[in-house]
Amino acid sequence: MSASKEQRERVAQVGETLRAGVDVPTDTYITGDIPLLLTRLSQVEGVRKGDRPKRSKGDTE
Repeated sequence: MSASKEQRERVAQVGETLRAGVDVPTDTYITGDIPLLLTRLSQVEGVRKGDRPKRSKGDTE
């Protein structure tokens, strides 16, 4: 797997985690929520390479 593809997958995984754990108000500008998002992001535990569970194709969880 290329480094670029790994990076895109990691960003997508972080995005999924944030969307699942943080209710982002849609009636305000996102710039007002950046401190909250950064705080929540800092609370997401890192995953070491190799510790991430393998997903099968079509797995949506």
